[in-house]
Amino acid sequence: MARLVCKMRDSKGATIVEFALVLPIFALLLFSTIEFGNYFFVQHTLQFATREGTRLALVGGTLNDPKGNPMSRQASIIQTIKDHASIAVNPDALQISIFPLGPGYVDPANWQNTTNPGGGGIYMRVRVQYTFNFLTPLIQQFFPSGQHVMTAEALYRNELF
Repeated sequence: MARLVCKMRDSKGATIVEFALVLPIFALLLFSTIEFGNYFFVQHTLQFATREGTRLALVGGTLNDPKGNPMSRQASIIQTIKDHASIAVNPDALQISIFPLGPGYVDPANWQNTTNPGGGGIYMRVRVQYTFNFLTPLIQQFFPSGQHVMTAEALYRNELF
């Protein structure tokens, strides 16, 4: 009986040591999985918001502000994108650009922060950028400053409104 008690005491110490070795690896895998899940959720939400803003833009639609006054097309597109993206990110952190494309569907020079929805029949691009900050130290090491700039974009042709 004494031998059995000694073996159980020895195995308790081994269990604690094994647990101490496995716990950091398990925690790293768990938090990395959660962080990448959040990363992909934010990316999907940005793409969805960009697509919804583009749908409003291509038909020449506008929204009303909270007081009921009609908004401009630019403001309507930006507001639509911000409303749909607010599920996952701070809408004020978004960089939204709306610009006409040049020949061959090439981005023009200085397209950043341009908000020109263009007229009927013109090919346009909506580009939304957001800086995602990683929280897990191991993942931060793979990105400069622990950040990654996400980009969602859509190309559309204005209808003849």
